[in-house]
Amino acid sequence: MNAKVLEGMSKNTLAIQHGIPGRVRLGGSVLRRNPALGGELESCLGQLPGVFGLRLNLACGSVVVAYDAELQDQDRLLQEALACLRAQLRPPLPGQPLCASELCGPAVPDSAALCSCGSGACPGRACASTRTGCDPLRPALRHFTAVSAVMGVVLYRRFVLGLAVGTTLTSPLGIAALLAALPLLRKAARQIKKRRVTLESFLGAGCVAAVAAGEALTAFEILWVQSGADLLSAWITERSRRSIAGILRLSAHHTFILVDGVEVEAEVDSLRPGDVVVLHTGEKVCVDGEIVLGEALLDESPITGRPDRVLRAQGDRVLAGTFVREGVINVRACEVGDRTYLSRILRQVEDAIERRAPIEGVADRLAARLVRLGFMATGGTLILTGSLWRAFTVMLVMACPCATILAASTAISAAMAAAAQRGILIKGGRYLEEAGSLDTVCFDKTGTLTTMEPELCRILPLSPHLDGEDELLRLALSVEAHSHHPLAQAVKAEAARRGVSARPHHVCEYFLGMGMRAEVDGAELLLGNRRLMERYGVRLGHSLEKARSWRERGLTVLTMARDGEVLGLFAFDNSIRPESREVISRLRAAGVRRMVLVTGDELGAARVLSERLGLDEVHAGLMPEHKADIVRRLRAEGCRVLMVGDGINDALALAEADVGVAMGVGSSEAALEAADIALVGDDLSGLTTVRDLSRRTLGVVRQNFWIATGSNLGGAALGAAGLLSPVAAGLLHIVHTGGVLANSSRLLRLKPGTTLLAEHADCKETA
Repeated sequence: MNAKVLEGMSKNTLAIQHGIPGRVRLGGSVLRRNPALGGELESCLGQLPGVFGLRLNLACGSVVVAYDAELQDQDRLLQEALACLRAQLRPPLPGQPLCASELCGPAVPDSAALCSCGSGACPGRACASTRTGCDPLRPALRHFTAVSAVMGVVLYRRFVLGLAVGTTLTSPLGIAALLAALPLLRKAARQIKKRRVTLESFLGAGCVAAVAAGEALTAFEILWVQSGADLLSAWITERSRRSIAGILRLSAHHTFILVDGVEVEAEVDSLRPGDVVVLHTGEKVCVDGEIVLGEALLDESPITGRPDRVLRAQGDRVLAGTFVREGVINVRACEVGDRTYLSRILRQVEDAIERRAPIEGVADRLAARLVRLGFMATGGTLILTGSLWRAFTVMLVMACPCATILAASTAISAAMAAAAQRGILIKGGRYLEEAGSLDTVCFDKTGTLTTMEPELCRILPLSPHLDGEDELLRLALSVEAHSHHPLAQAVKAEAARRGVSARPHHVCEYFLGMGMRAEVDGAELLLGNRRLMERYGVRLGHSLEKARSWRERGLTVLTMARDGEVLGLFAFDNSIRPESREVISRLRAAGVRRMVLVTGDELGAARVLSERLGLDEVHAGLMPEHKADIVRRLRAEGCRVLMVGDGINDALALAEADVGVAMGVGSSEAALEAADIALVGDDLSGLTTVRDLSRRTLGVVRQNFWIATGSNLGGAALGAAGLLSPVAAGLLHIVHTGGVLANSSRLLRLKPGTTLLAEHADCKETA
């Protein structure tokens, strides 16, 4: 039966997953691996009248309740379970995901490291998951708001009301400044323990020195700019996380298994080896196993990358992650859960992401420069002038974080916003930075350089009784008129383009994995593969050789026959994306020196595509781990690799590359999770947009650095000469922050690139 999700709790918290009179399964993600909450739920339900059996399954987050149908009903049990959960859980704020501290579990050491937001917003506990973890924006916003409020009150009292404000160490403002600086000082202390002197150390020292010198307002000015930069960084991180999460598709959590000859709904997590899973048209295969009954056309492209649907029947093996496109099959599970081939690949993807070495980003390099400049300027002033006051003023000037935090983060934020307007989601600034320096691009074939839909690219009449290609196409259209198969849609599209209309048919039969039979004008027409022709005793003759040569080139071939006579051949191919040629040409012009095709498709099809697009290398017939091996080998050779793909079979290679790009709309959830950049609009020209935007962004970052650092150096010179007070030094921070923000905003005004409409690839070559 359909799940009844109750309102008032977070999504999918509790539902009726399956039920028959006297037995119901309640479950949801909130119960998964949560013994404390599961125990409370068992205790609550066990006390209800009519309940005589309970079985808790924490692995899949469910509880099976056996009850007397005369005393209880399923909806009442669900309401009682919900009431129990409400008593244990504090409902989340609207739009905010549940954190582990609200769900269950003991305190976890080093929570800041475990919390997915990295903000430590869940004191002493780990976040529920990296996808639905705590919101990093809220603590940053609270900190910025608090500092801004204090500064606003002080400035209002001083400049509007004309009241004096105490700024000494023991004044309320001084104490507040020290308290506000504590997070910065703790971070600096951790870095110093690791024998690293960072920007946090310099900023913390500046705040303490300002308060000690009786300039608490100056310390607040530093903290205001720094908290604003933290807020901007948190906003970028959270926006990217939510954008990617919005694209991801939910995987199936339920399936049907045979129990005593009856189909029973079950959770995928509860499956065991030996279970017989019933899979219908449109469903995702959830186990590795063997077909024991039925036959179906399977889409195996998520695993192998091959676009053609494959007929699988009794005795054939199937893999989790593929799709049943037509038919019904019963599959005996051999490998389930994390033992399936798909799960092993996804586990390798996670390992690859974790193994990624952090790069030294442009902001890190600028921070190192500023720290060195700050110490040198402060020390030099003290040595040359002998004045602690002047040295303190110089240190306050150089302690401004604009040159590093805002110089990079504002430009990157503007660039990411500009990219989002063009349908490009970038998960972090480091990937935008790296995209401009990559010299090798690896492309998947199907769904990346080509579309997922086949097109009819060749028609070959073989009978003297036909009046050319259009007559042969008319007969094919008459047979396929009521079929929804992708090849039938390609026939219809070509007929519409040529203005060809169908003749009415009187009989129409579909043969799974073989083709179609119809009766038109009293004649028997067949359109299908070799198996269909053999079934009806059609002699293929010399058409076999031509069909074989087309298949070697990676084309799908159908034969047309009438009353046992072969009339002609049709060849289908996945059309090349209109922008593919132009994108490859522009990437070469931009400095990419190596283009590699890595595909699970057949070698013949891969070679033809490579020749037509001018790629340098071809690797075909690859499984996911083999694609990743090629990426690793290229990186070992010193190449900086960009990988572009769309399927589960690309996820591991995407994770192994320096930068991974997923074609957003058609991509699997695994590919989107592993990728660093998602092209939401499925427009390959986004690659050149990202590369160009990367280079422009780095240019703006360098300009920002010199705007901020130049004003700092000027202020330091004035401070060393005794012409700038500590308060004026603090105000200087705010002034040149405006210059940095104005310069970064230029990236928002970049005009979208012209849509690349390269001439559509014509696959009609001389037969």
